[in-house]
Amino acid sequence: MENPALKQKASLRITYVLPVYWPAIGGCELHTHELVKRLSEKHDINVITLIDNQEDKLSHELWVACILKAPSNSVEYRDNHARVTRLSLKPLEKLLNLPLARMQSPKLPDIAVRLMMERLSNFYMKKLTDMLRGSDLVHCVHGGVAYFGYAAYKAASKLGIPFIYTPLLHLYHENRREDLKKSGNPVSYNPQLHLSPRGWTDDYWYQLCFDADALITMTDFEKDFFVRRGIPEKRVHKIGVGPLVFDNSTKDFRQEYNLEKEKIVLFLGRNVEYKGIEELLKAAAVVWGKIPDTHFFFAGPKEGDSENIFRRYSDSRVHVLGLVSESEKAALLKACDVFCMPSMEESLGGTFLEAWMFEKPVIGANIPPLMELTENGQGGFLVNPVAGEIAEKICNLLEDTDLARRMGKWGKKRVSENYTWEMITGKMEDIYMNLRNGSQPVGTYDRAMNKQVGAGKKI
Repeated sequence: MENPALKQKASLRITYVLPVYWPAIGGCELHTHELVKRLSEKHDINVITLIDNQEDKLSHELWVACILKAPSNSVEYRDNHARVTRLSLKPLEKLLNLPLARMQSPKLPDIAVRLMMERLSNFYMKKLTDMLRGSDLVHCVHGGVAYFGYAAYKAASKLGIPFIYTPLLHLYHENRREDLKKSGNPVSYNPQLHLSPRGWTDDYWYQLCFDADALITMTDFEKDFFVRRGIPEKRVHKIGVGPLVFDNSTKDFRQEYNLEKEKIVLFLGRNVEYKGIEELLKAAAVVWGKIPDTHFFFAGPKEGDSENIFRRYSDSRVHVLGLVSESEKAALLKACDVFCMPSMEESLGGTFLEAWMFEKPVIGANIPPLMELTENGQGGFLVNPVAGEIAEKICNLLEDTDLARRMGKWGKKRVSENYTWEMITGKMEDIYMNLRNGSQPVGTYDRAMNKQVGAGKKI
């Protein structure tokens, strides 16, 4: 069904470029998929990606997996009306480019890193140039692989096509793990932007933020971060994301697990260490001392060291579900009493929006993006991610059902007023139209600035 918000606007030819795309799972993949799906009802949308499934995504370090797991022949498929292309690499191309990716290392001289990045990005630029030809706009979503975004920028510049960039700022908390190991100690929030070759953010990611004709951010906090570093405010746009859940499930998790009267705490997201799974498991033991019939559900793809972490905290009241369907996700959100994800590294936190869609109170880490999202905790509690504090807030919400209900209702209102997909697609379309019509200022990054930013630099 055509989105009414798009009916009155002229059609555009938009090409999205990102390293990993749906049906692989992750925030970049799923939220771009939703935007693409909606915009393709009216516009001519193409998506170019390197990985399209979870198995390939997790097979190696992502910079390497994008090369090693490339198919021998391009893969093409449809996402609603959009055309999606997964780029191919021949065996010789893999052999030649893999060393270029591996040489992105803080252990090597800066000049060698730069030379190899230029060669690697030029290789992908040549592949992208013909595919981007004829596009009105190119929108690159970072996704953790800077050489692909840099290649897309080079190709767009060569063709004179406006370039939009979604950088997905994740600040690095240097002492987070050490602080959390000190049981009971509060965590001081001391975020830094860590630029390191082959990291989530590197020099080329930073450069693209300045080069882009429009920069798309998730929060005002992220927008202010870039504006303070010299990017003109009129070129930076806070858009955010919307919830990716629909109340259409007939599954009953309480009945399936025989938990009619027990309490349920839900973690929904990538099951990876930095999202706070171990801190929540430690908190569970404290909660059981006060409310023993509380069950903890963990849903989402298992990544990193999560399997070992879950083995260390085995208990019949801990349910590790792994990847779940959209219907199961909705059923879990409907069944739970509290949503808890004490992650200290979030751009926005889309799963908090999804919990609010079901009027559930949330518990998250006390970090600026979540302070902004929750208006300093009105839709739930923000905590230092240590077991005692997490457990205390879980117990508060399980015991005070009126408080939990008020927080959940506040969250539902927050989503409906600020984070619907109709709002997001409308805002994005306005940015696209302004760029296509020439009313958006064009980025002019001084590449000499980049010399000030060395490998492994924290700023």
